This record gives sequence, C-alpha cells and structure tokens, in this order.
Amino acid sequence: MPKYYVRDGVERAIVDADTELEACVKSVLFFFNSFVVNGFFIISEVGFGEHEDDKVYSSSMVLDYISEKQKKRKKDGDSS
Repeated sequence: MPKYYVRDGVERAIVDADTELEACVKSVLFFFNSFVVNGFFIISEVGFGEHEDDKVYSSSMVLDYISEKQKKRKKDGDSS
C-alpha cells in the first residue's frame, strides 16, 4: 500500500492508502482536527514540499466521497 503525504495548509499527515483520495479521507477522518469548507488538500507520494505530481482535492470532493461511501454502506445493510 503506498504512503501519502497529505496537507491542508495547516495540518499534515502521513498515511498508507490505496489511492490519493482515500489517503485524503483517512487524514481528514482520523488525523486532522478540523475541516475547512471551501478548502483543499494537497497529496503527494514524495513528501510535504511542493512537487509537480502533487494532487489537489477540494473539501467538497472529499465530503462527496465520504457521503457516497456512507450511502453504499447503508444500502448494503451495514449500519456503521
């Protein structure tokens, strides 16, 4: 599983995840103390500095992903 460096301008986390977006979600849910509406997250496989290959996800994209995962769980009968 790849290691990702996730930052939001204030907070940072290093997490293992299958994809950049999942790393971002994991950071938001388990490591960051806040969630900025209309903010963004920068994800890298190299480190916390700025890199050409960094991915940027908006906070609305992260919320949509979490919402869709939750809907799928409920549909599949998982109450958690």
